[in-house]
Amino acid sequence: MKKLNALLLMALCAVFSFTSCSDDSNDTGFGITGITVATSEGASYTGTINQSALTIQCIVPMTTQPSELEACSLTVTATMNTSVTVNGAAIDGVTFDLNNPIVLTATHEGSSKNYTLTVIISDTEEDLAAGKQVSADIRAGGIPSNVYDYSVALYDGKFYAFTSGYTAADSAAFYQVFTSTNGVRWTEVNTAEVIGGMGARPVVFDNKLYVMGGIRAIGTDQAGEAPEIESNGWSTSLTLESFRVFTTENGSTWTNETIEGNSALADDMFKMLVGSGSFGFVCPTPFTYNNNLYMESGSMMAFGQFQGSNSQLWVNADTTYTMVSGASSFLRAFCSTFVLNDEIFLLGGARGFVGTSTLQSTVSKSSDGETFATVADSTTVGPICGATVVTNKEGNTAYLFGGLYYNEEGARAMNNTIYKSTDGIEWTAVEGINSAYTGTFNPCVVVDDNNIAWVFGGFNTFSGSYTPYSLTVDDMDPSFAAWAFALN
Repeated sequence: MKKLNALLLMALCAVFSFTSCSDDSNDTGFGITGITVATSEGASYTGTINQSALTIQCIVPMTTQPSELEACSLTVTATMNTSVTVNGAAIDGVTFDLNNPIVLTATHEGSSKNYTLTVIISDTEEDLAAGKQVSADIRAGGIPSNVYDYSVALYDGKFYAFTSGYTAADSAAFYQVFTSTNGVRWTEVNTAEVIGGMGARPVVFDNKLYVMGGIRAIGTDQAGEAPEIESNGWSTSLTLESFRVFTTENGSTWTNETIEGNSALADDMFKMLVGSGSFGFVCPTPFTYNNNLYMESGSMMAFGQFQGSNSQLWVNADTTYTMVSGASSFLRAFCSTFVLNDEIFLLGGARGFVGTSTLQSTVSKSSDGETFATVADSTTVGPICGATVVTNKEGNTAYLFGGLYYNEEGARAMNNTIYKSTDGIEWTAVEGINSAYTGTFNPCVVVDDNNIAWVFGGFNTFSGSYTPYSLTVDDMDPSFAAWAFALN
């Protein structure tokens, strides 16, 4: 009897404790007692329930992309004999878009309560200030092992990776597109055409994702096309026929907007970029400015290696591209091109082959996209090339990642310091960066809507005599690490 009375007392206390946290005078002691949200990528998070306000909050990490929340499953526990529905339907086996709040209805013996579930992307993840390695090797998450070059863009809440791969056993080349919601797990996108090429680079413009440039000089691609290269027995040259441009508005259907040559135009883009077919350009820097698409044309390659400085900046005008002549004398190979405070900046780079005497430290800028002027001969960053500079979503602070410089011993080294600037001239080192972070040459850096900079790839070394790009895959040393940094 005493045991029974004790059990009854415990039950009454449990009911009292549940009902006491509610201000609802009609509370009958039922409701949702627990909830777990599982994202489309399989990550699980526990929600916090406010029984008084009938609200549920689930906080997810800063690195969570909106696309991860588009198809979430719910695991819900409730008091005895209480059913939980969304819009009158059971939740088992159903996924929900949690980018916006949803209402869960708990029903018991004819009474009901409506709980509002809200998923909140955290803005205070301390480890991201120092940097967090999202993946040590993205090839473990679906990127093929034969990839030797790739670039990454963020479009419509998803990452897109454009890869170049090569299998030596059968001289097969692969130019593929992969997508990811978290930068870790990647899924191939089936495309009707072969997209990209070695050194192709993406940009988002006018609600479309562009992939620009790229050389296919290693192996026969998956469409059966032979490499764009020929040999006369003692040297090789590229046989390019166009400057590749592909666009998409949905991430799956692609439009070929490749630029063909026009011999009647003195400043024709095809002739300037490709010439007679002997030359090509790798790693262009496309960017947007004043509602126009610009492209710094990258680095010249011929005979399988880097061949000197670059002096071309192009702007899209409807269906044609026009060279910005005012930028020519200020551009350098592997310089950092970026937009800060509504101005175009050019930082560093190399005049000719990369060496101690050719590496640059100057900063030039333009306020109209046409005329440029040097605003600083040097910065605290020092002479550097192959660094990637991005700005925060507000466009008022720039961040520099990676790049090559010469150390005090005169040896080439990769920059492991992240610099920031509000004017493009005065740069300060960001303190407290994760000691495991290693800078690379030409890393891909994208900034999401949460002001998180995602850093992918680049090259660990500056292989060969001149460049990390080579027609011999074994000479290249790409990085496959992925990092996330909260921009502050």
